[in-house]
Amino acid sequence: MNITFKRSLAAMAMLALLAGCNSGNGSSDKASADTADAVAVVNGEGITEAQFNAYVQRRTGGDAGTLDPQMRQQIVNELVNITLLAQRAESMELHKQQPLKARLAFERNTSLADAAMSSYLEENPVTEEDVRAEYEARKDELGGSEFKARHILVDDKQTAEQLIVQLDEGADFVALAKENSTEPGADQSGGDLGWFSPNQMVAPFSNAVQSMEPGNYSSEPVETQFGWHVILLEETRSVEPPAFEEVSQRIERFLTNQRIQAYINELRGKANVDMKGESAAPAESADETAEQAE
Repeated sequence: MNITFKRSLAAMAMLALLAGCNSGNGSSDKASADTADAVAVVNGEGITEAQFNAYVQRRTGGDAGTLDPQMRQQIVNELVNITLLAQRAESMELHKQQPLKARLAFERNTSLADAAMSSYLEENPVTEEDVRAEYEARKDELGGSEFKARHILVDDKQTAEQLIVQLDEGADFVALAKENSTEPGADQSGGDLGWFSPNQMVAPFSNAVQSMEPGNYSSEPVETQFGWHVILLEETRSVEPPAFEEVSQRIERFLTNQRIQAYINELRGKANVDMKGESAAPAESADETAEQAE
């Protein structure tokens, strides 16, 4: 959702109030053949059914065909009010002034970008076969193992090494965690992390846990951006991958964004793009581009 659309939501609340003040049918003796099928005509300017449908989608997120007559009339009145205000702005030539001129140009480009992406995906759709193939290729990643562990977090390596010596001498891990760990709440939890998957932890911690056997603690301190850890691996368990139906939509979105990004990269490769100064940043991801074009 772009900034302009966010602002328009606030305007819609005001326009909804204005709609109640205009209960007329919006007819005009200026209507011509090209406005005969319009939902309303405002000072000779027709509001087409296509514009109505687009506004309903943007306004409610639903289909215009599902509206009851009262809601349909309310939205038609909102469009009449929007058109009246737009006509007034044009008569004042506000569309030629900044920042509105730049904002209108940006909205035009984002709408065209959205249309280009939609057209490309219609010609190059992500099929169910594509989604299922990706699922099969990544099924092992979606499943895998989970770990149940405790840790003692301290500020320096030497302290962590001293704790390992105490464990070697038979000290209780939970008691040491309650007494020494700097992690908030460790004095109550004894450093308990519960069950977690490898991707939920930072890489050094995750790698250390995966190399351990249940019941063992780390023989060397593990450093992360949070400090130094002594880890006790309590249990491991296998996790079945989710059913295809549970993740198919997520995979489809991933493949769609991947396909859009490849298309954008292709266009950029053929284009002459001159990035200026601090604007010389890497290309946005397809997720960001798609979101701005909504």
